[in-house]
Amino acid sequence: MEHPFRSAAIGGFNKQDVLEFLETQAKQSVKAQQELRSQLEECRSQAETLRQERDELERQLEKARQELNEAVQERNSLSVRLEKANEAASGAQAQTVQLTRELEQARRDRDDIQAQRDAVWPDAQAYMELKERTAGVELEAHRRARAIQVKAEEDAQRARRQAEQWLKRVEREYDALCTQVETTVTHAASELEKAGASLERLNELMGSQGEALKGVRKAYDETNLGRPEAPMPIDEE
Repeated sequence: MEHPFRSAAIGGFNKQDVLEFLETQAKQSVKAQQELRSQLEECRSQAETLRQERDELERQLEKARQELNEAVQERNSLSVRLEKANEAASGAQAQTVQLTRELEQARRDRDDIQAQRDAVWPDAQAYMELKERTAGVELEAHRRARAIQVKAEEDAQRARRQAEQWLKRVEREYDALCTQVETTVTHAASELEKAGASLERLNELMGSQGEALKGVRKAYDETNLGRPEAPMPIDEE
């Protein structure tokens, strides 16, 4: 390194130039040390910010997983409701079959009465009355069977429509949630990877800054030796 030192009259350099150079070097060392400390604090602040962002991403990922589990549970609940609706429709059909059997039995009874009328004329009046009652029972049974069948079919269709609407809505929400979760997970993984890379670079920077700070400190300690007097008087020009 070249030093702009003036030469003394008797060997060596000018004392004032040497002292000014040492003071300049000491000031520059202090300034460099302060700048390195400021950079170190900024790096620490950035590292804390990155850690907070990573924690927030992890919380978002956990929330998305919980929402996905809730959607799966709702879909299972709707499947159970659909099965119950199908069972109710099957029960209505069984009731319709039972009423049909009763109607057939009433018709057989009517045929028996008609046979008895042909065989026994005195019982014709009683047979007519029974026939009227049988016709009323048959009509009522038919009406009830028809009403129950219509209601059962309407209930079954309504239940199926509701179940289909529920399933479609849940499937849409499930697909949307899956897409959102996939996007969130991908984004979170990317951000975590970026955060990890940033932390690695930050650790490397902090390490290099620490080494540089040690070097500056060592140079500063070596130059901060006070102002030693010359071993012999120097006559300045």
